[in-house]
Amino acid sequence: YNIGNLQCPNAVLQHMSIPQFLGEGKPVVFVRKSESDYGDVVRVMTVVYIKFFVKTTKLCVDQTVWKVNDEQLVVTGGKVGNENDIFKIMKTDLVTPGGSKYVYKLLHCPSHLGCKNIGGNFKNGYPRLVTVDDDKDFIPFVFIKA
Repeated sequence: YNIGNLQCPNAVLQHMSIPQFLGEGKPVVFVRKSESDYGDVVRVMTVVYIKFFVKTTKLCVDQTVWKVNDEQLVVTGGKVGNENDIFKIMKTDLVTPGGSKYVYKLLHCPSHLGCKNIGGNFKNGYPRLVTVDDDKDFIPFVFIKA
């Protein structure tokens, strides 16, 4: 999402099903650190890079991989292979209103630090993804095959 009229949009926002934020989430691809990890399946706690799977301009083609910036906001501009742009997916004990037990949380796991949950925070009126210190504070994710 383009916040601040940047040449390449870099904001990663939380998709919310409330009237002022209606819309569809954008598809992502999980790029594993090692291609030998489990074939086409991404298992929980596997090291992954997260990349938007969207059309983009030539100028912004390298701006689709997620990273965490100095403000602890999740943004694009990361690089596959950069040890600071690593994420992991963790299963939770939550259940969706429809009864699905496939509810996950995302962790940001740079190689030199421990993992932190990805939570949410409103910044400048937008629902932003951020790293959080509290283990119990996270945004639940449900993945839908695109």
